Amino acid sequence: MPRWGLVDRPITSHVEREPRLQRWAGAASGLLLLVGALLVLAAIAELFRYGILLYNRTRLVSQTTLVLSDALVLFAEVASVCIGIAAVVASVCWLVDRRRSIFDRAGARDPRSARGIFVGSLVPVVSLVMPGVFLTELVDVRGRADQARLRVLVRIWWAAWVVNCALVLAATLWRFQDSLQAQANGVLFSVFVALVAAAVAFLTLVLMRSVDGLGWRGGARAAPTRWVISVPGAVAASSVAVVPRETNEEAAGASPATEQPEKAGVS
Repeated sequence: MPRWGLVDRPITSHVEREPRLQRWAGAASGLLLLVGALLVLAAIAELFRYGILLYNRTRLVSQTTLVLSDALVLFAEVASVCIGIAAVVASVCWLVDRRRSIFDRAGARDPRSARGIFVGSLVPVVSLVMPGVFLTELVDVRGRADQARLRVLVRIWWAAWVVNCALVLAATLWRFQDSLQAQANGVLFSVFVALVAAAVAFLTLVLMRSVDGLGWRGGARAAPTRWVISVPGAVAASSVAVVPRETNEEAAGASPATEQPEKAGVS
């Protein structure tokens, strides 16, 4: 059967991919807040477990308390890992989306593909270096007056990200030790690692909002206000009229002439 005209092929794959990327990018802030709260909860759960260990040195601990402690630690760790993975993926989607929009605004095309950004941000070892490079390029193309401040913030985040990854690796290796003292020390170390990871999550959120031109709370950043010092005597001094010297001399010369007729009339 003959067909006339051009074939209208569907483009659903490209159309669906972009909104999905933007949806993940929009969810990055909420996921980072959630994973930060879960990491703080994990630190509290580990501290509770360490308190039980200290209490158990001299007294017996009930089975209910042990089960509650283990359940709290397990929930906080599993939830923080799952939500943390989702937050990392969403943050990379945010990075891809912001790079595209900022490069388009600058009249250029992003030299790095989305696949390259995902690989550089998610592959172990490589992810220690490339996210900082991607963010630095983003800040340089973005420009604006706060470029120097954003560069410093990117470097701080970069260093914190590397330290956090090193601490997570050290905490994972620590779990293979068998002695009781090492396990007790591992609980305290897990508290420290969880707090550092929570700080990195909140720092990531601050960096993302700073790139978007928002405050750390997510609202519009207040415009800088210029304060002018008001001098009390300045208004009074400015209201005094200044008479030129020539005008004063003319007035002084004209006054005798006006007085002579008056004297003549009197005589």
